[in-house]
Formats: sequence, C-alpha cells, structure tokens
Amino acid sequence: MLNPGDRLDIVLDAYVEDDAYRVVMVGAFRPGQQLPPVPEGATRNVVQSWLEVPHNVKAFALGRS
Repeated sequence: MLNPGDRLDIVLDAYVEDDAYRVVMVGAFRPGQQLPPVPEGATRNVVQSWLEVPHNVKAFALGRS
C-alpha cells in the first residue's frame, strides 16, 4: 500500500522521430519493483517522485547518449 510521501519511480520511454522526441509514460512503480523491458528503439528515463508531495516542476530535459 502506498502512503503520502512514499517515493515512486515514474518510467518514461523516449523515441526520436523526425528530429523530435515522442515520450510514452510506461507507468508509476515502487522502488525496486521489476520494470517492463525497454522497447526496441527507446531510451528509458526514470523520474523519482513522491506521492502527494507538490513539486512545482514546470519542465525537465531528455537527453540522448
């Protein structure tokens, strides 16, 4: 069971298409929970967040390696 303040891992898969990014939210998972495999052609990003904690995050950057 999740409680306010518990950490979540927000999983995003990013794809490069015609000089643009397409980002697909895979889901929110508990820390240490097994994640689905990374699809072919995707770059996985995991953003840590906390349940019911305001962040006021306006944007974040995705990068290619």
